[in-house]
Amino acid sequence: MRDIKITIVVPIYNVAPYITDCIQSIMGQTYPGKMECLLIDDCGTDNSMEIVEGILKSYQGKIDFKICHHDRNRGLSAARNTGINHATGEYIYFLDSDDEITSDCIEKLSSPLNKEAYDFVIGGYRITGIKHSAPPLLLADGMALKDLNIMQDYYDGKWYMMVCGKLCNLTFLRKNQLYFEEGLIHEDELWSFQLACLAQSMYVVNQETYIYKIREGSITMNQKTQERKAIAFQKIIGCMADFLLERNIKSKYAYLKLFGMLAVLDNRLPEWTCLNQYEQNKIIRALRKSIGRIPFSMRLSCCLIDIKKLILYGSVILPVCLYRSYNRLVNWLILNSKSKQR
Repeated sequence: MRDIKITIVVPIYNVAPYITDCIQSIMGQTYPGKMECLLIDDCGTDNSMEIVEGILKSYQGKIDFKICHHDRNRGLSAARNTGINHATGEYIYFLDSDDEITSDCIEKLSSPLNKEAYDFVIGGYRITGIKHSAPPLLLADGMALKDLNIMQDYYDGKWYMMVCGKLCNLTFLRKNQLYFEEGLIHEDELWSFQLACLAQSMYVVNQETYIYKIREGSITMNQKTQERKAIAFQKIIGCMADFLLERNIKSKYAYLKLFGMLAVLDNRLPEWTCLNQYEQNKIIRALRKSIGRIPFSMRLSCCLIDIKKLILYGSVILPVCLYRSYNRLVNWLILNSKSKQR
């Protein structure tokens, strides 16, 4: 077995009730190789870091724990970027400080790397706490994907967009500048999209390796939270369009993913915001114009993959002023079709 050094990155911010379980799940890893754990102090206001320091004082295991301090609170994306910049492992794993990993997580995810240096290995997860639907991992255990198939399966929803649960090649991330967009909520949406666009190899370990803990109130969506989500989606869509053009991405499914994100925002704006119809139209038209920078030939060829995609995304090849009207018609047809099936 090749000795692959693994770096685990844990951003820490106001997680005093959960950080002990998180760190103990790292300390209990069965992986026999070298490991380091970077604990990123993001300047919280509780005693999380005091708890961390107390745990580390009595630790005598082989994992090399290091604390990286921010000089001010900079957010989750910045904390993960600090981890990427300070990591010394060959592979990097992001773990949220209020979650845990199974004892054999790193051992299972690193095992395929003895045969090939995949860009990333994705593991399964389980949810604890309140019942909540989450994106599944629909790919078979032991499956290896290459090149354009990675993006197609991401578009099809066969692997999840959460950053956690993936063991990533650190050189691949740095070489492709796959850092997290700072100051952005729902940053996983953008980062995993970019990962799917650029990765040339991935391996699936469809076994539980990550424990995603959802607590009462953690998924409550009040009006302010919904408005923040709407703003985040606007920025993500713009960043996705920029990324596709700047990196000259060829996968049609990457563009379809972008078109789908805009359609979601268009449909959910009335629910997520208190904006009037004029303000909603203004936002959607501006984003549709941004997508208009994508060559018409690419937009057309994406829509012509099959009849379903032509119907769903045909609005991106129409004039900007017709975008919302076309989407409303498509949604009406879909709802009508579903009601008839009942």
